[in-house]
Amino acid sequence: MNTNPLTKAGVLAALIGFSASASAGEAKVQWQNPENYSDIRSGNQTNKSRMRSIDNALGAEFADMAAMLPPGYRLDVTVTDLDLAGEIDPVPTRTMSETRVLKDIYFPRMTFDYRLLDAQGAVQMEEKDVKLKDMQYMSESKSVKTNQSYYSERKMIRDWFNKDILPKLK
Repeated sequence: MNTNPLTKAGVLAALIGFSASASAGEAKVQWQNPENYSDIRSGNQTNKSRMRSIDNALGAEFADMAAMLPPGYRLDVTVTDLDLAGEIDPVPTRTMSETRVLKDIYFPRMTFDYRLLDAQGAVQMEEKDVKLKDMQYMSESKSVKTNQSYYSERKMIRDWFNKDILPKLK
């Protein structure tokens, strides 16, 4: 197959651009004693499966936020408590599965410790026992991605990062 040299150059430029973006900040999230969290119960999953789902979604949110950090920076987060938005309805459905009901009084909460390290491994920021909560999670207008898993918890993380981390880096 004969490949156009301009196409090769475009692919090379894309790869170089990708590797440059891959060197942006990263996140490392640890879930400390999730069996003791306030509320991670699920109506349809085992706690182990639910925790894997939470790790995938919220770990990805921390990673997305860390990607905005300068190259080589790392955000280390240790989650010590989590209370998901909503509450499991104590009355099972006809199929005997449980349902998570969202109401204003069941707002999401999260407690964690974090350290922000620069490219040389020096601590730039650190805080213990950070408590996030979003008591207005039901009243705010939501974006098109409202069907996203753990939307309220993800938004809470984004809001914290944009308010408490990014401004201090500038």
